[in-house]
Amino acid sequence: MEKIVVYGGQFNPIHSGHEMVASEVNAAIQPDHFYFMPSFMSPLKKHDQLIDVKHRIKMVQLVIENLGFGTLRLDEIERKGQSYTYDTLKKIHQESPDAKLYFVIGTDQYEQLDRWYQIDALKSFVTFIVVNRGYMIQSDDTSIFPVKIPNIEVSSTEIRQRCAQQQPIHMWVPLNVERYILKEGLYGSNICD
Repeated sequence: MEKIVVYGGQFNPIHSGHEMVASEVNAAIQPDHFYFMPSFMSPLKKHDQLIDVKHRIKMVQLVIENLGFGTLRLDEIERKGQSYTYDTLKKIHQESPDAKLYFVIGTDQYEQLDRWYQIDALKSFVTFIVVNRGYMIQSDDTSIFPVKIPNIEVSSTEIRQRCAQQQPIHMWVPLNVERYILKEGLYGSNICD
């Protein structure tokens, strides 16, 4: 059976923790397709310091180059407005109805799954890969698949703050992403090196 993994997020910016998650999930699932899906606007997140979407897309492309796998999908960017995972994954499910569909989330999102739009319908055709962030979850739910990853304490919010304060971000983001952030002066990083 064909396997599809979808890894969504704001990726503002995509960082070394995201790269680690993608690598570990890819090794655990060995999917036929691994989709990176930048969101336009997540309904459950604050939207501070959003940069032009072209920069987020470019940084995801740089990480795909590093990893040597993955395909960029712009479904949510092109749809604009609030991005509901249900709408996005339903479309992918309709494209490949016989594939096993996985969606990557962290334990932080797992804890608010009951607030997600159409969550029961979503669980009927999606398996959630829950990567540990701080702790490993226990669940009897067959739509939940935990994957343990090395703990990397990196957050996009903290990277944006470090750039704004002219602090280094080396090792927080992949080298080619760091170069791109500095070259483009993103997040107030005019001398952030």
